[in-house]
Amino acid sequence: MEYITVPDTAIIAINRGIKSNEASGIIYRKDNGERHIIDFEDCANNYKAEHSNASQYCIGERKMDEKYFLFYTSGKKTKIIFDKMIVGNLFRHHFLSGNKNARFLGLQHHMNQTRYTTLDLS
Repeated sequence: MEYITVPDTAIIAINRGIKSNEASGIIYRKDNGERHIIDFEDCANNYKAEHSNASQYCIGERKMDEKYFLFYTSGKKTKIIFDKMIVGNLFRHHFLSGNKNARFLGLQHHMNQTRYTTLDLS
């Protein structure tokens, strides 16, 4: 499977879609400084197109034991990986600090505050 790999340390914001006109998604920055958005609504549409019996709010898959999320973004899928053992508060937002497990659960927690879900493959 071909996908774009993004380290979790590249995430700069998570939009939970709390405001009525705000989309839910993840904003991350590539090494060259360019910003990209993982739009959850697009991911849900793409996931549903590949898995006809899936929930309308499923946006991808997650695997806790391997510490990654795979989002069904348009074109290539986007895989967020948690590879650094520890990330401190000085360089990252508070929701993505600590060890790999804490950061993985932190991202899952923020996603749970939206209407979107991921399928657990663990």
